Amino acid sequence: MDMDEFLERGEELFLPNLSLDIAIMGFQEGELKILLLEFEGKWTLPGGYVGREESTDYAAVRVLEERTGLKRSYLKLFQVFGNKDRSFTNEFEKIATKAGLPWHKDLWINQRFVSLAYYALVDIEKTNPTGGEWQQAFGWHNLKQLPPMWMDHGDIAEAAMKQLQRDITLEQISFNLLPEEFTMPELHQLHETILDKKLERSRFQKKMLSLGIFERLPKPKADAPRRKPYLYRVKE
Repeated sequence: MDMDEFLERGEELFLPNLSLDIAIMGFQEGELKILLLEFEGKWTLPGGYVGREESTDYAAVRVLEERTGLKRSYLKLFQVFGNKDRSFTNEFEKIATKAGLPWHKDLWINQRFVSLAYYALVDIEKTNPTGGEWQQAFGWHNLKQLPPMWMDHGDIAEAAMKQLQRDITLEQISFNLLPEEFTMPELHQLHETILDKKLERSRFQKKMLSLGIFERLPKPKADAPRRKPYLYRVKE
């Protein structure tokens, strides 16, 4: 579907007044990063709409695969954004005009929209990011230093970060941000980065191993400096 058809016929194809946005997070070079799409100097989260024959979760999986190439990733619905005045007519008009697309005030995307906010945890090295029809660029950004954002996507990204901070204290999901094989120091650094605080190393490792979900491999990390820590992976 080209963008002209999307603007004119989208309401026939998608559930009205409902969208979804995904905070796709990864961990790289000691930073928690988020995948963003750029248009005219401002950035958005990957997102889309729910087809009339789709479930909301299926639509989220579809968008995630379209933007990262990943068929399976940790994906969670964490919040609904639905303020009574959540409409972005002026911003959509700017985007469409700069893209050379036809625009009028009665287009369906000018209406108030409720957005389902998901977050996804991915191994960046396994992703193959792509942009959308309107986007001019895409890339991974430090989640703690967001660039200028379109609409309320900065608020959604910050809410995803806070939700992740809460979630990793309740269940062990952070390994989804690491390669399949990782060391305890890498997992420790990841938790310190997400929580933005120091964690006592030996106590942290003891807690992680007590969960019973990790198995130690009979080999250390080959490229580690000095003492080589053992590799771990999630038990099958």
